[in-house]
Formats: sequence, C-alpha cells, structure tokens
Amino acid sequence: MPPTRVVLDCDTANEVDDQFAIAHALGLPEGTFDVRGVVSVHNTIAHGPGSRNMYQEEAERVVGLCGGGVPCIPGAERPMEHREDLVPSAGLEFLVEETRRGPLTVIAMGPATDVAGLLLAAPETRESVRVVWLGGFGGKEVYERHKFHELNGRADIVAWRNLFEGRMDLLPVPGWPAPAKILVQAVPFAEDLRALGRPIATYLAEILERWVVEYGRDIDPEGEKILWDVACVAAVADPEAVTVEKTALPTLDAAGSHDYSQPGREVGMVSDLDEGRVISGLMGALGRLPEGSRF
Repeated sequence: MPPTRVVLDCDTANEVDDQFAIAHALGLPEGTFDVRGVVSVHNTIAHGPGSRNMYQEEAERVVGLCGGGVPCIPGAERPMEHREDLVPSAGLEFLVEETRRGPLTVIAMGPATDVAGLLLAAPETRESVRVVWLGGFGGKEVYERHKFHELNGRADIVAWRNLFEGRMDLLPVPGWPAPAKILVQAVPFAEDLRALGRPIATYLAEILERWVVEYGRDIDPEGEKILWDVACVAAVADPEAVTVEKTALPTLDAAGSHDYSQPGREVGMVSDLDEGRVISGLMGALGRLPEGSRF
C-alpha cells in the first residue's frame, strides 16, 4: 500500500504536545506517512490574536530539527464568526490543493477552523478527505466532568459545529478518556529523550521540562505532562494501538453546549488506547530522525 498522504494542522506551542506529534509523524518508518505539510492554526483563547504567527515559528523550528523538507504554511489566524465565514489563509489554499491531488488525511490537533474551512472552500473534495481531530468529549459523563477544560473546540465553536454536522469522514479523538492516558513523568522522560542523541529529542526534553515548571501546574499533575496530540498520529499510523467505537455525535448550540438528547450523525470515535504502545511508537519515531539539524 502507498503511504498515507497527511497534512498536520497544529497549534504548535499552545502546549508542547504538538511538537511531539509533529516529530512522531516525521519519524515514522518509511512508507507509513507522506507528510505533505504542516499548517499552523490560531488558538486565540490561549495566546491571543498573534497566536497563529507564534505557532508558525514553532512549527518551522520543530520541522527543521527533524531534518526539514516539509513545508510549513500559515493557516487561519482567527476563529470563524458565523457558519459561512471562510477564514482565508495560505494554509487553507494548501489544503484545498492537496485534497484535489488525491485522498488526504488531515490530522488536526488545534481548533477546527482550517478543516471546517475546507468543507466550505471545496465541498466537492469531501469524499476524498478524512479528518482526525483532537477535540470534544467521549460522552455525556465526560462532558459534564471536563466541559470547561476542553480547549480546541471552544477556541472556534462555529468550526466545531460545522465539523460535527458536515458530511466529511471524521474520526474525533476526544481528550478524555484516551489521550489523557499518554501521561509522562517529565524528569525521567526527558532523560530518556536526551539518551536518543537526536537534536529534536533534546529540544523536546527542554520544552517538556520548561512546561511542567513554568506553565503546566494548573493543567497537568505536578511534574507530569499529557501528550494529547500524539494520540492522533498513533490513531492513523498504528490503528491497532487505539480502540474506535461507533458513537452518535451530540448537537451543539452556539455556546458549545452539548445536547446528548438530540444525537447527530454517527461516526467512529477513539475511546481508548494502549499508552505503552503509543509511547513506544513515539520513541521509535524520534530515534529515526536525523542526528544533525537543518534549522
């Protein structure tokens, strides 16, 4: 089988998990992914109106440390304001072009603005596109417990609603319960990363350590970090590492409130994963990346 054509759509530097996910995708065994590009999308909830540019710089840094050779393109710089609001960007144009070249999987690990824009900009290509999106919730109980903790959906609720209601092939990867299992102890995991002897692994160790000291206290358990976005790469690259269950999506209102009494379309949803297998795959990918850097 030919490699899966993939575009990564990221809010790199929102936390540190996007950086791990990009490196994971670029270090997979030859023939697994054909990574066409990395598109940077805003997350204005986290970093304000300049977030897209900040994330673009970080994506370029990470790709460079992985050896380069993959284009980094700026995506949407703001959320959608209404259902037909197409947020223009070079990243959206790139996505449209890639979908017209053949089947494409978009691994979206930030707000859904770019992938929702793709539905509007090129509706004729929806049959050839699969979207794997890190966001939402695994059910009513999880929603009630974590509804104020989810960031990707709330950063563009209009796009979230369009994505759920669209006819595009969608694999949601809700943060709970599956990705939340990819929990690492920062200090020993950073040591394991440095032991790989790769520039990208050393950089990931540095930002992981910085995160748990400076930023992560209110989000992650003390001294630990959840590598949320790595779950999306694993779901595509190693499907046996995840459990997918058919699930009816809830109806969302304009504030992002979920109504589970009015189910929408049924999709496959990642409900569990083998965290040991996922982390092993990540470490293997990092070990395949170059010992030198083009950044």
